[in-house]
Amino acid sequence: MKKEKKKHTTLKIVLLIIGIILAVAIALIAYLVAKDLEQEKILKKEIVNLANQELLTDDYSIEVKTTGDYAYIEEAVKKFYKELSDNIKTMNQYLTDEQLISVLSAENLQADGPNFKNSYQIIENARKNSTAALQNIANLCDEEAIKNLIDKEKVDDYYYDLYIELMYTEEDIKTFKETKVQMEELATNLNLFLDKVTEMLNMLERNSGSWYIENGQLYFSTDALVTEYNTLYNELNQIVTEKFTNQGTTQQQTSNNI
Repeated sequence: MKKEKKKHTTLKIVLLIIGIILAVAIALIAYLVAKDLEQEKILKKEIVNLANQELLTDDYSIEVKTTGDYAYIEEAVKKFYKELSDNIKTMNQYLTDEQLISVLSAENLQADGPNFKNSYQIIENARKNSTAALQNIANLCDEEAIKNLIDKEKVDDYYYDLYIELMYTEEDIKTFKETKVQMEELATNLNLFLDKVTEMLNMLERNSGSWYIENGQLYFSTDALVTEYNTLYNELNQIVTEKFTNQGTTQQQTSNNI
């Protein structure tokens, strides 16, 4: 009888230990699942916040708030948005750049003429940097680039599918396409503006002995040159009015009176 009682007691202890182990395991799994769901919730919130920000004006500094594979996705997405925002801001800065806007001002013509070395450099920098920014934007907004923003080999299928769900929706693709088209249009318009400014500087350089600045105004020695310059100037103003008014630029347009 004593042996049976001992065996019964031992069995109870074993079952109790197994029960405790199972309870701890279940609690641990529940904790990990809850933690994982919380991380996913944070990731989704961060991406929604990014999508709702203004690429042109908002700050896209990178602060990763998740951990593990979620952090890998979050960091990749935030780097993408920051690079996109930085390049859009680069494009836009030339629309409001005081040096560029003032290239044809009487003050600049007097200071930089008759060869306009500094003015040509300002125009070249604007053209080069805006073109580079546009190419970066085009690359970033490419569908395949977005799809491959994270390395599929570095995460489980669940996390990759989650990324696609968050960043590769029809609405997202449409938005990125629209951004790309807008930037291409902006670059085209900026080049039209730069070409016309360059044409006007070339005209002044060719006729360097036939114009002068007096009391903040540009004067020419012949009516033919006045007509030629005014024609170019009106064409420039037309470009600004038609192409940049809706871009929010100040219509300063180079106020040099002839």
